Amino acid sequence: MKNKLTKIYLNKNLLPFLFLSLVLISFSAAAQQMKKNSIYIELGGNGILYSANYDRIIPISTHFKLAPRVGFEFIPRNKKDAPTYGKWSFPLELNILYSKKTESKNFFEGGIGLSLFNLVSNYKLNSNNEIIDTEVKTAKVTVLRLGFRHQKPEGGLMYRAGLLVKLSQDDYSKSRVGDDLFYKLWPGFSVGYSF
Repeated sequence: MKNKLTKIYLNKNLLPFLFLSLVLISFSAAAQQMKKNSIYIELGGNGILYSANYDRIIPISTHFKLAPRVGFEFIPRNKKDAPTYGKWSFPLELNILYSKKTESKNFFEGGIGLSLFNLVSNYKLNSNNEIIDTEVKTAKVTVLRLGFRHQKPEGGLMYRAGLLVKLSQDDYSKSRVGDDLFYKLWPGFSVGYSF
């Protein structure tokens, strides 16, 4: 009788451990099936003109995944644009990917982003009317993204398309460029490689 009770007791204590082990194994198996890293170029979107980006997929469940993203845009500034626009921007984003099937290559993508832009706040001209010195400040714009993403679990070519909605814009960027640069609604198209 004592032997049977010990076996039952051990089995009851092992059940949570076995359950947790199965859950972890299934998550790691699902995570191994999908390539997690992507590099891509986005036209439009958070960088306004373009941006080079990297994101990494973090599985949450069989249907949901997180995809944090960081990007960079550099545009050489000429004298004509120097009084307002800077040279670089950094789009940052946290997206959630949703798919109905666990092995899907098509996802609904939604998220929130912060774009950091440098804008010229002050400049000086020399005797030839050339800009010799500038003061640059960082402008901040937050956006909401809704879109579609195609990424095969085994990696390779990936692409995405989205619509961005401006949620907020800091006072500094409003004073320098108004709503001309940061529209209420604009598209973004990306193509790249997942590995």
